[in-house]
Amino acid sequence: MRTYATIIDLLQMEGPGLQDYVTPDELNQLLNGALPHGLIADRYIADLKHSEKASVATDDDTTRADLLTWIGWELEIAVEQRDEDAKEQAQHNKLDAMRKVADAEERFVGLIHHRKAELIGEARGMGIQKAAIADALNISRPTLDKWIQDQQDRALFNEAIYTLVRRDTSKQDQEMLFQALGIRDVSAQASVFLAGLSTRTLDDLRDGERELIGRAEKRARELA
Repeated sequence: MRTYATIIDLLQMEGPGLQDYVTPDELNQLLNGALPHGLIADRYIADLKHSEKASVATDDDTTRADLLTWIGWELEIAVEQRDEDAKEQAQHNKLDAMRKVADAEERFVGLIHHRKAELIGEARGMGIQKAAIADALNISRPTLDKWIQDQQDRALFNEAIYTLVRRDTSKQDQEMLFQALGIRDVSAQASVFLAGLSTRTLDDLRDGERELIGRAEKRARELA
């Protein structure tokens, strides 16, 4: 049996820690002052008396006093850890709130953008002049022209990307292609389309599909 000069020496060398002797609820009571420290010190002493591995050279009163000191140190550490955990949780909650706001904004912007595209298409179908459409949307004619071109490009790339997928397309390539469907960044769509195009032959395509892929490739290379 190993003998230590004090109980603190024993605990520092062999443990156990305070949280091995108390439940989470008891630890909270200790931190809040609702549970006497001496009750926990008595648990340590009771275990020490039945230990066959280690003992201390001090008497029970000195050992108990040392334990009370050590428990106080452990509680100080627990308070620091609890404060740090609370700080980290608060930071996590704040970042999570930011992500939710950003996600909501992205969805909202996406819906607005989609609705604008619908209205532009409907207005042009009614024969409304581009200048009047741009004025109603409070944008310039060049901006309107870019929106219309982007809308046409997205429709082209969506159809062409979908056409590239076939049964023997690898799962990785399928994921790459499908993730590009419907996104608003036409340059990114063009890059994905060209990457997908390089992974397969076009021998199995019908004439209409070949023409579609040819138009998409030409436009993608213009944007690349």
